[in-house]
Amino acid sequence: MPFARPAFALLFAGLGLSACASNEPPPEPAETTADRSSYLEDSCPTDVPYVLPERIDLGVSPVSWGTPDPADYFQPLKPVGLFELTSKDVRVGGLSGLDFLDDDTLVAVSDQGALVWIDIVGDDGQPGTTAYATFLKDEDGQPLDGKRLTDAEGVAWNGETLFISFERTHRVLAYDIEACGAMARGIPYLAFEPTDFLPDRSIKENNGIEGLASFGTDRLILGIETRNGADGMIGVSGPDGSVRFDQGVRAPEIMLLTGLDYISDEAEAGHLYSLFRSYDPIRGNRIALQVSPVDANGEIGPVRRLTLFGTDVTVDNFEGIAVQPVSAQTDRIFVISDDNFSNRQRTLLAVYEYQHDRD
Repeated sequence: MPFARPAFALLFAGLGLSACASNEPPPEPAETTADRSSYLEDSCPTDVPYVLPERIDLGVSPVSWGTPDPADYFQPLKPVGLFELTSKDVRVGGLSGLDFLDDDTLVAVSDQGALVWIDIVGDDGQPGTTAYATFLKDEDGQPLDGKRLTDAEGVAWNGETLFISFERTHRVLAYDIEACGAMARGIPYLAFEPTDFLPDRSIKENNGIEGLASFGTDRLILGIETRNGADGMIGVSGPDGSVRFDQGVRAPEIMLLTGLDYISDEAEAGHLYSLFRSYDPIRGNRIALQVSPVDANGEIGPVRRLTLFGTDVTVDNFEGIAVQPVSAQTDRIFVISDDNFSNRQRTLLAVYEYQHDRD
C-alpha cells in the first residue's frame, strides 16, 4: 500500500420481492450531535501530528467455494475469488463493516474498535499480504474503551470523511483519516437512543446500526439489524442530519440486515446493495445478497435477490459488504465475515461480479 501524499492517498501521507415502508408512523428524527461545519477540524486539530497506521502481516489463502459448481450455484452472480485472512495481530478479527477507500484499498472495522486497511492486489480481488491497522479513538484522542463504546459495525467513506457506526451505544462517529491518519479522533455525528429506530418498541443493544453507506456528499444510508415484521429497516439522513427509519427492505426468510453499500449510477440515481444473514443450529449460517434502485430523494425501490446460500457451499458469518463498479455494466461485490474471535470461525473475503442491464 503506497503512503505517498498524491491522489487519494492523502490518508497515507501526512429477487422478486419488493421494498416496503412501515405501515406505522416512524419515530421523530434523531438530531445530529455535532456541528457539521467543524467536525473534520475537530477530528484532526492543528496540534495533532499525522501518524501512519501500523503495518501488519496478513495471511491470505485461497479457499474452495465448496462442492456445487459455483458458476451455476451463484447465478446471476459470478464468483471471482474466496480467501481466508489470518493474522497474529488481534485487530484482524471480528470484522463487521467494509468499504472502499480507493480502487485498490478496502477499509474494515472490527467490533472491538479497530480499523484495518487492506490492499487489493489480484485480478480476482485477492488481498496483499501486508495490511495496516489502528485502534479507533474517541473525540479526546483516547482509544475507545469497553464493549459499549468499541462495537463498530458499519463503515462508509464519502471521499472526505470516514463514518463508522456502532451498536450498544448507538451512534455514528466521523473520522478525518486523510488529515492525521491513525491519530484521527472520532467526532460525534449522529446519536440515537434505543427508542429512536422503531415506532412501537426499543431495539436491543446488539441489534443496531449494522449497515452504513455513503449517499451523495453529505448524507448516509443506515440499516439496523432489528426487523420490523418481515422488513430490515433503513433510514436515510437528511441534509440537517435528521434520520427516520421509515423504509423497509423485505428480508429473505428470517434473515437480519448486516450490511449496505450504495453505488451511484448517475447524478440523481443509484443502487443499494444489502447483505442479510441468519444462523440456527440446524441449518447453520445462511447468507443473502440483494440490490434495489434508489432515487435522488433516497427512496428505495423494488428488491432483486441476487443469491441466497448456506452450508452447501463455503459460508461463514458474512456481515460486511463493499461494492465497486468495474465497468458500465459490471459491479464487483466484496463481502467479509466476522469470525467472532472464535477458533471455529474464519475471516473470509468473498468476491463476486454482477453484470446488470441498467444504464
